[in-house]
Amino acid sequence: MSKFDVIIIGGGVVGSGVLRDLSLRGVHTLLIERGDFASETSGKNHGLLHSGARYVVSDPESARECAEENIILKKIAWHTIEDTGGLFVATEEKDLEYLDSFLKGCNKNRVEHREITVEEALEREPFLKPSIKAAVWVNDASIDPFLLVVSNVLSALQNGAEVFTYTTARPIVEDGAVLGVETIRNGKNEKYFSEIVVNATGAWAGKVAKQAGIELNIRPNKGTLVVLNNRVTNHVINHLRPPSDGDIIVPHYSTMILGTTSTYVEEPDKILPEKWEVEKIMREGWEMLPIVADSRILRAFSGVRPLFGEGSGRTATRGILLVDHEEEGVAGFVTILGGKLITYRFMAERVSDLVCKKLGVTAKCRTADEPLPGSEGEPPSLEEVQKRFQVNPLTANEIRAKYGTLSLRMPQKEGLICECSLVSRAEIIHCFKELLAKNLRDVKKRTRLGMGTCQGQFCIHRAAEVMVEDLNFSAPEALNSLTEFLDEQWKISHILEGEQLRQLMFAKVMFEMVGNIRHRGESK
Repeated sequence: MSKFDVIIIGGGVVGSGVLRDLSLRGVHTLLIERGDFASETSGKNHGLLHSGARYVVSDPESARECAEENIILKKIAWHTIEDTGGLFVATEEKDLEYLDSFLKGCNKNRVEHREITVEEALEREPFLKPSIKAAVWVNDASIDPFLLVVSNVLSALQNGAEVFTYTTARPIVEDGAVLGVETIRNGKNEKYFSEIVVNATGAWAGKVAKQAGIELNIRPNKGTLVVLNNRVTNHVINHLRPPSDGDIIVPHYSTMILGTTSTYVEEPDKILPEKWEVEKIMREGWEMLPIVADSRILRAFSGVRPLFGEGSGRTATRGILLVDHEEEGVAGFVTILGGKLITYRFMAERVSDLVCKKLGVTAKCRTADEPLPGSEGEPPSLEEVQKRFQVNPLTANEIRAKYGTLSLRMPQKEGLICECSLVSRAEIIHCFKELLAKNLRDVKKRTRLGMGTCQGQFCIHRAAEVMVEDLNFSAPEALNSLTEFLDEQWKISHILEGEQLRQLMFAKVMFEMVGNIRHRGESK
């Protein structure tokens, strides 16, 4: 069908949230994403479920929104969250100057917190710098943004929505109105029409708006993050100071993510981390957690924030901008941007309220109360998962923690594919059949395949075999997917040096020469 009530451009967390909200209200909606879900900003962050504490002084409105949504998401999306708690620690005497305003801000903006002694902080986290001066506990957590987005999409599909990934789209404009979108999908040009088009493309919102003849002052702001191979902290660790570079460490599965930086860029596409950014993040992380200096860098990546308004990267608002372009003379076109990962649901509610008002739909928002797929009811027991997939207790617990109630929808296939991230054969099959994966890079985001210590060196070929043996992909298709996966892994070589660079290059040579993956067509 080529006619919809609403078409959403952008398959990040906000776009998927709008899709779910509208579908629950009975609005026939199509979402279009040029890559995979959460392939840009929504998947290129530190996976922090903010308590709001980071912004209680600099951006109180954002702090309140984060605090409120933190409670909601822990209820409706618990299977995507590890409720770690967080610590704000003062590493120097000068940090204590910020403590009083920080505590007052937490109280004023209803951010759950508790000042604790240095001794208690060191007991909770023995690897903290022993000389810290103060500590405050907050209700931060870590969240899996990829599973969050996919779960929103699954919910929407259950309610009649449709989605296209790996599809480009641009607005169709006639007589001062956006009538739908023109797409390129599977090499074919197609048109889809709707009453309203929602621009949920984040840092790319200005480009999409320009295609509709609208100027939006979006300032793309790059943030770089570093992934370390060891997880030595159970809490999110924050530097107790005004927001600045390298002030957060987030435990994420078996790794730690350190971040972030803030620099404006002209173009949001094809950005890469720079060596100075990685060095600064590592240096700042060491100030809180000295063991960082002895850790191995697994990955470094960069995302782009869609900032607007006045201020520098750190002082610019993390608030929300919702624009009905009909007020500017272009009907049928709405833009949403700003906010945080944690505020996506609230942002989607605001967009959906506006869209429904324009469509004459009176149904109310239900997303704050209805759990996402995976978070309905209680998770299956550890014994049940272990028996179903014939895996060890550690792997069974990982499956249950990642997928919640979705665990029992996976096929009963035995076998472990990735030892580092405990990814089973059943998960990979499930990703392709149920979680809308198209290739191994998509599987990586949903399962953490190849995100552990070996970075895919010992498991990616096994995953490619699953594509052929269990999913009827051809051998060339699987090999091409494997190669694309590895292309992403090699992108950090420019920021490494010494032993870490030698290890990466050795792995690359092993794949190219022994595995012969770069020369697969020469024997024909």
